[in-house]
Amino acid sequence: MHTTTVRFGAETWAELKEVCERDGIATAAFIREATVARLARSTTTPQLDRHDRELEELRARVERIERAILRAARRR
Repeated sequence: MHTTTVRFGAETWAELKEVCERDGIATAAFIREATVARLARSTTTPQLDRHDRELEELRARVERIERAILRAARRR
């Protein structure tokens, strides 16, 4: 995986953090998923298959996280 730096204005960062905290997802994961989704919408057909697979993997990961959150909430 490649590491990079992304800069956000203070308001955008605050909104991003708020949404991520509310949804229980790391900001890095949110940014990765948004990037993959954007690439999937804007690429040529040969690349769509790869991006579709990545989106499916991300969806599956989100579903696993959501199930884990629900299980943890039930234990409380």
